[in-house]
Amino acid sequence: MTEADKSGIEAERVPQIACADCRKLLDVSHLPSFSEVKCPACGMVQIVPARFGGFLLIGRLGSGGMGVIYHAMDKDLGRHVALKVMKRELGANREFVRSFKHEAQAAAALNHPNVVQIYSFGQVESQFYIAMELVSGGRLDEMIADGMALEETRSLEIHLQVVAGLRAASDVGLVHGDIKPANILFGQNGEAKVVDFGLASFIGQQQQGGAVWGTPYYIAPEKARGKRVDFRSDIYSLGATFFHVLTGQPPFDGTTSTDVVMARLNQPAPNLLDINPDLHPETAAMVARMLEVDPTMRHPSYPALQIDMEASLEASWKPLKRSASSKKDMLDSTTPRQPKFSRKFLVRAGIGLAAVIVVAAIAGGGYAYRRHQLRIRAEAVKRQQMTEMMEQGEATFGRINALADVIIKLGDGVQPLAERINKIAAANSNLNTAAARAALEIDKALDILNNTEDTQAMADIACQHLQAATNYAAAQEPARQLETYFNVLIEGNNVIQEYKVAAEQVMAEAGTILAQAATAAKQAREAAAREAAREKAAKAAQELAKKQATEAERLRPKMIQLELDMVDRARGANAPLIAQRKFENAVQSIVKIKGNLTQPETQAYLKNVQEAYEAMAKLKTFVIGAIQKAPYPNGWTTSRTPRDIIKANAAQGLTITLGTAGSIDVAWEQVSTAQLVKIANYYLGTANLTDEARADMVLAMALFCYENGVFKTADTYAASACQINPALKSDVRRLMPGFAEE
Repeated sequence: MTEADKSGIEAERVPQIACADCRKLLDVSHLPSFSEVKCPACGMVQIVPARFGGFLLIGRLGSGGMGVIYHAMDKDLGRHVALKVMKRELGANREFVRSFKHEAQAAAALNHPNVVQIYSFGQVESQFYIAMELVSGGRLDEMIADGMALEETRSLEIHLQVVAGLRAASDVGLVHGDIKPANILFGQNGEAKVVDFGLASFIGQQQQGGAVWGTPYYIAPEKARGKRVDFRSDIYSLGATFFHVLTGQPPFDGTTSTDVVMARLNQPAPNLLDINPDLHPETAAMVARMLEVDPTMRHPSYPALQIDMEASLEASWKPLKRSASSKKDMLDSTTPRQPKFSRKFLVRAGIGLAAVIVVAAIAGGGYAYRRHQLRIRAEAVKRQQMTEMMEQGEATFGRINALADVIIKLGDGVQPLAERINKIAAANSNLNTAAARAALEIDKALDILNNTEDTQAMADIACQHLQAATNYAAAQEPARQLETYFNVLIEGNNVIQEYKVAAEQVMAEAGTILAQAATAAKQAREAAAREAAREKAAKAAQELAKKQATEAERLRPKMIQLELDMVDRARGANAPLIAQRKFENAVQSIVKIKGNLTQPETQAYLKNVQEAYEAMAKLKTFVIGAIQKAPYPNGWTTSRTPRDIIKANAAQGLTITLGTAGSIDVAWEQVSTAQLVKIANYYLGTANLTDEARADMVLAMALFCYENGVFKTADTYAASACQINPALKSDVRRLMPGFAEE
């Protein structure tokens, strides 16, 4: 039985499920898919799944113009995937089918750490689907949903990874067509991944003639005009995304989606520095080039864009020079920045833009509401995770400014002291050397005074990084930097006071002053060297961790195959035990390799083999017990004259009567597959069993035949087991791949 959800996607309803806690069978045939059901026995609440071909749909992740994306389980491989199912009407379009297969094959061949991997594609009853990597680290649009801009350096790191993914796609001829924050996901290690390659072109084919598809805030001008697009259109959309991330607002806005689309057609994007003056000029210039209206004025290639972006990343680590008033403005800012450029509402007639207006108006529906909901959730998460870190960092920043004021006031008395030393030297030539040394120390004190402003500026940047951090881990580094700058100012304050005292005692303690200065300078150099070494080591460790994570992900498919081969070898080694009907020994043998398996797919495969062995062991136990209770008349048919089976023993085998000649024992390995199945079938016909227990024994007979290569008989018994207990269909598909398929 199938059912269609509100989006028109049809999936097969599951009639029964087993409780995940107590394993009780629950009748869910009357419940819609993805609804909740409560176990009456143990109270466990779980979701009712749906079946879609070889996938078990666990829940919806989202929906769009093409269909619905589900969290699903690939039953054949036993892995979780994101399954995008297209609407049925798309399958009736031959041109769509041809393009879909071509683009899906190209996208599936793309294997890059910054692109969401496509595992497979196909169709189920004219509904096309794509199975892809399930990414669980969040989305970029959720990180900026509260209207706050991300920290510049982190933003550059994210977009460098996105460019790497786009470059790899461009190398195989793919253009994304809909780059936006919602299509940039994050893996478990924080790496950026681009999703939905090739899908934008499909939905574009479904629009009416002259219409344009794309997200209004990020669409390239040439695409809005319905002209040819290429990789430079993706660069524009990425630039618009980057603009949004750095400022907390898109480059173009308007009262309606139509305003948003039309605004970019006749005017350049606003200057980044007008909205966020805390950005480096290199970053602002790069984004401005990405947002050029004329595609020929943008970066000519992804390598060129990468070079620009890497240079901007390097520049972002350097402090910006600010006036005192700009620092105060930054400190007083506690709310998200609002747009500083005026909105322009353009009205332009023309048939070519009419379709743009219609499509953009539709695409914009509901955007403000979704953004509001995401903002509420993001703010709640930040308050919960980062309150303590933010308070501590802001308190440190306050202490930094207070101590800087103390040092500056202290410096007010240093310059007059220098003038007095010069007068002393002029009055007494015998003190020239001592005075010169004291003057040198005064100069160093003045250097410390000048460096205090630089330290304030760097603390200013660290405070911005702290305020822009979206999680606890990202906030740790700027908080640590603030503590470091505070310690630098403490040391500077102490040193400058020492220099002042030493200068006042110049005539009596000139030698001591020089020694103290040399020691202080050495300590400063050593401290700087230690800090540089620590930062270098930390950066190297971070790079190594990224490389190791990438390498581990690259090697994962090979590891899965190696472990599958290990299980198959162990299964082959168990063949003699199966032939001797020593199923319990086979179980003990196969579980020995469990500790050697690290991948979920191979662990699931081993569990299936173990479960099949255990089922056969239960079948053997059932046969022995049944024979002990009642002999099987004429049950032994391997000789010319049928003989009675009168006894059974787990170790020795069967005892066959010979009439007046007595009896004979037959070892289990001498009992053929057909003979054992016949015996089991006889006793199943006479045993007083529940339907569930009877179905389990019939399934065990199917597994026994399957393991011994009697596939036709195995298929017959598998179908019989499913007829007795339909809930066993999923077990049959899992334990006997290729059987009980509909």
